[in-house]
Amino acid sequence: MRNVYLVQVNNTFGDNVFLPYSVGLLQAYCQSLDWVEKEYCFKELIYLRERPEAIVERMENPDVVGFSCYIWNWEFNKVLAKKVRESYPGCLIVFGGPHVPNSVELRSDIPDYVDVVIYHEGEVAFSETLRFRCGGLKAETLGQLTSFRISDLSILPSPYLTGVFDKMLESNYNHNASQETHRGCAYSCSFCDWGSAVMSKVRAFDDERLIREFEWMGQHKIELLYSCDANFGLLPRDLDLTKAMVAVKERYGYPQQFRAAYAKNSGQQVLNISRVVHQAGMSKGTTLSFQSLDPHTLQEIKRSNIKIENFKSLLGTYRQEGIPTYTELILGLPGETYESFTNGIEQLLDAGQHEGLNIYLLAVLPNAEMGDSEYQAKHGMRLIQSPLLQQHSTPNQDGIQEMCLLCVETATMSRESWIRAYMFAWVVQVFHGFGLLREVAMYLHEVQGVPYREFYEWLLQVAAQRPATLLAEEYRRTLAIVKRGLVGGQWGEVDLRYGNITWPTEELTYLNIAAQRSARFYDEMNLLLRLRWPDLVDVSIRVSWDRVALRTAAEFDGDLEEFARQAVWYARKRLLQKPVEV
Repeated sequence: MRNVYLVQVNNTFGDNVFLPYSVGLLQAYCQSLDWVEKEYCFKELIYLRERPEAIVERMENPDVVGFSCYIWNWEFNKVLAKKVRESYPGCLIVFGGPHVPNSVELRSDIPDYVDVVIYHEGEVAFSETLRFRCGGLKAETLGQLTSFRISDLSILPSPYLTGVFDKMLESNYNHNASQETHRGCAYSCSFCDWGSAVMSKVRAFDDERLIREFEWMGQHKIELLYSCDANFGLLPRDLDLTKAMVAVKERYGYPQQFRAAYAKNSGQQVLNISRVVHQAGMSKGTTLSFQSLDPHTLQEIKRSNIKIENFKSLLGTYRQEGIPTYTELILGLPGETYESFTNGIEQLLDAGQHEGLNIYLLAVLPNAEMGDSEYQAKHGMRLIQSPLLQQHSTPNQDGIQEMCLLCVETATMSRESWIRAYMFAWVVQVFHGFGLLREVAMYLHEVQGVPYREFYEWLLQVAAQRPATLLAEEYRRTLAIVKRGLVGGQWGEVDLRYGNITWPTEELTYLNIAAQRSARFYDEMNLLLRLRWPDLVDVSIRVSWDRVALRTAAEFDGDLEEFARQAVWYARKRLLQKPVEV
């Protein structure tokens, strides 16, 4: 028997880790083929980040090692593959997954010790690679490129239902699960490798299979279920699937949480699904994403959005029913300017998105349209190699740094403007999204007509001009991280008071203020607000509302790590911020 090892390494998140769904599918499909069962023995799935040397030492004469590659494990996979080659020169090394570059100009990033590269869907292609291998062909005769697309998904057995993951569950980790209900994406956003990698007619997995997977997850106490669909809620059946998932939770208490990338231009179907998930206590928020609100930028990135008027109405319905939402934007998109970016944020605040605003840096992925050098040149994109920010993950101990390409300048946004935009995004996410000054900003806006953008740009001026304030301390710390990141440093921070967890800048600022030094912050802000708006009334009452969010650290008996998890990591800050009667 020939030994096969499959590798899909991911980070741990405290004591939580995802089951390796992609390579689980590979193994389940291959083991469904009689000839594979006769020729090959599938050994342990490698899914935890360990020292590569330790992994190789455990291997037993591997004949084939397959790697599932994405942005969070690309560098690790290259190191591990090299060590496998050094210890087992005759072993066949196979790379696949979304991060294996399609374009000829980027293939130099594929190490020469990788024998076979698989693009797109890998299950059938990997089985064919095994067939050629057991036919006696050596690595150098197999060729470099293999590509298959699967039209009938019923040929793929479920790794959950076939027992692929059962032995893993004996470990001490809390395991999270991923699930596809369909494959394919009808969109082709230029920043995304999803559409370019799998853009095709949507193909669905069988309902019965999916419902049985829900049952498996309930029985095996899976805490978080992450939908891998590009657009969950796209198909009419998705509401019934959601109800089936909730029924499983009612029987077993699991899965406890559900997270999905909901269908673009969210409408009634996604609202109905969100109601079901929310009522079951499983919601981690419904995505109402824009990426940008600038018409020119949207045209350049091949993106269309829900109309802002419809968004406002929809948001009101979600809020009325108590269903949390969040809206995503991307900083640094082609065509965007500082003015259009900050105006877009103001439009969202005006529309009523006051709690969930997530702003990400533009990472250029190799198989997205933006990964093409001609596209980058057309838009004047300036890229830097940067350490990948893997927020909420436990820092790796293997010494291997995952990297990404960040766009920090375009023809329409200089690097200086990019920094200004970053700091504006930071101040809005911290002081509005997390509630520290949200009620003050809303009061000024509604009663005195102060635009949200004016308020938060004023707050940034105060931070730069009042160096002795707590606001200024956090501003300087954040700006230093930005400047560090722009020269290749880390974008996240670990503060052991809140656990051995990597935090993005806005979350760490919130924790620093909310957990420990809130009285000082509000005393300073009361003074500064009255200096700027002398006729501001009832500000102390408005501030007292915000103080409720700051009591929560004490409620955890000084356990700042648990406070940080509940207030930020687990996305439960809305539950911790309740108005106080005055």
